[in-house]
Amino acid sequence: MSKMNPLAKYTKIEEIFVKLASNNVIKYNNNVLTSIKQGVCARAARDEIMLNTPDALIGGDAIIRVIENCVPGINEAGELFVNDVEQLLIAIKVASKETDYEIQTKCPKCDHEGAFNRDLQSLLDSMTYFSEQPTLQLANGLKVFFKPYTWNEYSDFGQRMFQEQKKSDMIDMLDEDAIEEKKKMFTEVFENMTQLNFDMIVQSIEKIETPDGDEVTDHDFISEWVSSLPKSTLMDVRTESDKLQEIGISHEMEVECSECHHEWVIDRLRYDPSHFFGYSFSLPSQKK
Repeated sequence: MSKMNPLAKYTKIEEIFVKLASNNVIKYNNNVLTSIKQGVCARAARDEIMLNTPDALIGGDAIIRVIENCVPGINEAGELFVNDVEQLLIAIKVASKETDYEIQTKCPKCDHEGAFNRDLQSLLDSMTYFSEQPTLQLANGLKVFFKPYTWNEYSDFGQRMFQEQKKSDMIDMLDEDAIEEKKKMFTEVFENMTQLNFDMIVQSIEKIETPDGDEVTDHDFISEWVSSLPKSTLMDVRTESDKLQEIGISHEMEVECSECHHEWVIDRLRYDPSHFFGYSFSLPSQKK
């Protein structure tokens, strides 16, 4: 008969509690998590190892394992919405007694490179929550229901983006006289990126309701429908899809250059440790 380790009850101590950004508005399957409110533990030594293993980060596995180890109420972290994943990663840092994280950027006016710190507790305190499921009512009577990407979907998109970035870098390295080869590779990258953007739109749609009362959830049918949309309608769908990815942790930060005192806003600051190894498709851009 095996003995119970008397130290077991001291290994998982929930330091803070958070309500997830999804807010039980966009539903999870029953086996993904136990509650929309989650207790968060500090990182363990094995979590630090995972977060410093490039292969595990690029594949998305490191984030899944760290969340499942640090948030006892999460059973399937890969099926969490990205909005909730980012929030939990920030919460894990706070539970681990970290107060901020650093971002490197360049002033768009004088090109001075500098670092700014983002206060972690402020990010948690100022975050937003889903209050209703985002929808888009079209003139033809169709009603489109959106959902955020899951971490598994986000990781897949990111890896595909990473592969195309590597191909793009290879094009730049080719000799100038390799014109035909450059054209062929450029066309391939362009087509793959177009398909990636299309797949991202499709994957952000949970279902479509018709005026006849039908509810379409089959992604093959949705994909076929999206591919037939006129440009203006497709842009409306894409705009709504992009909006819901911004709910949760703020992705903007006002900064001032220490050299020329130029003020601007850095946006798309999604906290994702895997982007430090090059694959994230949410790299920062800047608003002047």
